[in-house]
Amino acid sequence: MTRSRTRSVSFFSLLLLAGLFVGLDSRAQIVTNRAVLQKSSQARATQDAALHRMVLSLARQKGWPLTMHNKKGTAAYLRGVSSKGLPVYITTTDNIISAATIRTNQLWAGGSTGLNLSGSTIAAGKMAVWDEGVVRPTHVELIGRVTQKDNATNLIDHSTHVAGTMIAAGVNPLAKGMAYGAQKLFAYDFINDITEMMGAASDLLISNHSYATVAGWYFNGDENRWEFNGDPGDTVDIRFGQYDDETKVWDSIAYNAPYYLIVKASGNNRGETGPAIGETYYRMDARGDFFNAGARKSGAGAISSNNGYNVIPTYGTAKDILTVGAVGPIPGGYTQPSDVVMTDFSSWGPTGDGRIKPDVVADGLNILSSFSTADNAYDILSGTSMASPAAAGSAFLLQEEYAKLHGGTFMRAATLKGLLIHTADEAGPNPGPDYQFGWGLVNIQKAAAVITSNNTDQLIQENLLTQGSHDADIIPVVASGKTVLTATISWTDPPGNPVTPTGANFADVSPKLINDLDIKITDNTTSKVYSPWVLDPNNRPAAATTGNNKLDNVEKIEVDSLIPGRAYTITVNHKSTLARGSQAYSLLVSGVGGVA
Repeated sequence: MTRSRTRSVSFFSLLLLAGLFVGLDSRAQIVTNRAVLQKSSQARATQDAALHRMVLSLARQKGWPLTMHNKKGTAAYLRGVSSKGLPVYITTTDNIISAATIRTNQLWAGGSTGLNLSGSTIAAGKMAVWDEGVVRPTHVELIGRVTQKDNATNLIDHSTHVAGTMIAAGVNPLAKGMAYGAQKLFAYDFINDITEMMGAASDLLISNHSYATVAGWYFNGDENRWEFNGDPGDTVDIRFGQYDDETKVWDSIAYNAPYYLIVKASGNNRGETGPAIGETYYRMDARGDFFNAGARKSGAGAISSNNGYNVIPTYGTAKDILTVGAVGPIPGGYTQPSDVVMTDFSSWGPTGDGRIKPDVVADGLNILSSFSTADNAYDILSGTSMASPAAAGSAFLLQEEYAKLHGGTFMRAATLKGLLIHTADEAGPNPGPDYQFGWGLVNIQKAAAVITSNNTDQLIQENLLTQGSHDADIIPVVASGKTVLTATISWTDPPGNPVTPTGANFADVSPKLINDLDIKITDNTTSKVYSPWVLDPNNRPAAATTGNNKLDNVEKIEVDSLIPGRAYTITVNHKSTLARGSQAYSLLVSGVGGVA
């Protein structure tokens, strides 16, 4: 509804906004570019109003519903118009065990770490949520700590549930939120999210986004029918894995607000697989009207069931955000990879160009949290919508601990994202990352330990490579022998370049990485060189190998040695010419601090 993407109006508008971010100096990676973000927000707000009127007009002309509901009663809303003039809809991506699963509870009062974190010491206004509608502000878990920042009026169960997972006070101990002591949560509906994100980004550390573009199959409960949302004649929805203009703007916001981490649910598309073979379904014609397409067929030319790889739509594929998938609960805590069980709905990567998504996973199955029906109402929901706020609220606690140790300063978003990946517990059938679980299960206790080590046996560095004058960093380390030597680099990459869709079943596989940084670890004794994990997007189920990662803006190395006192050299450099002249990056290292 807010973002029509017709080529004549909205496509130009997005290009105009992207242009506001072009040509910035490299300081945008280090210092929040408040002026550009505010200017972009103001320009976008004017365009939003015009686009909203245009979409409403088209909806009246063509008979498109403004809302529809799936078989679970979840609403989808008319969002905009595609480049082919077709309607685009958006929907939500449907706590104590959740906290135990990712070990956030160990940071709370009474936890094993002794850190006593709750989010209470961070100033109000540093965390936000964009969701379907109004969070119930008088709920006993949230009263006095939620401010609705826009003009939304409808109380929404999903929004209240997500907010509760982030900050519920624990009046009901089973529904306690991750950052249960956070002073304030700013809430918005998702209608004008980009405009509002631009306006708020300068002051935020974390925001959660448990919604996604409707793509592939969708069961329209209002009409009691299955609908396929792909373009006319296509058998796959090209929005899956697509780095489009909207995705580029999400990355632009992140690039210009380097302390702001956007946390996004990967989506529930593997749970929406379409009708059985032989059953009737509907799809869009060139006008954007759904028509009876007859019986669903199998074999050659059949429509994809979107129940496998590459089913994360559009802005869930952004490079500089944290995309979170959903797994089942682990009440007793993680002990081995087989403990992490994939849900039957969580959307898998890779992105169209082969990058690793989701980034990490968290518990998203049968989550008890606050509900909007009454001030003391609670209910159980499942979805990546529930996993994402668990990661977001928990990450807020990591910023709290870092600020306590560093005079009130915070980690850059690239550092926080890299830290969550660096310390994730292994998940999936093979070592290393994959396109189902990403880098693994979030482990907040391990992430906090990197911070509290305060650069003794674990390191956090925020560095800068500059073209021509500082093209590499050389970091000597000595293995402690206590844990595997692990090093991760993470950087907020400049926005990528979308490609205009052409032809049937279009797939944009062009690389979106702009500044390609590299890390390697050299054993000073044997001269053996260790390389980062890589995946093959052309063989998606295959186990990760090691080598030259040319796609991702996170790289991670694990050294298969536990020799105490062994000396190594970590080298970070870059390929080709750095866009905008320099690139900030974050380095996380564990398993060091020994004596040579």
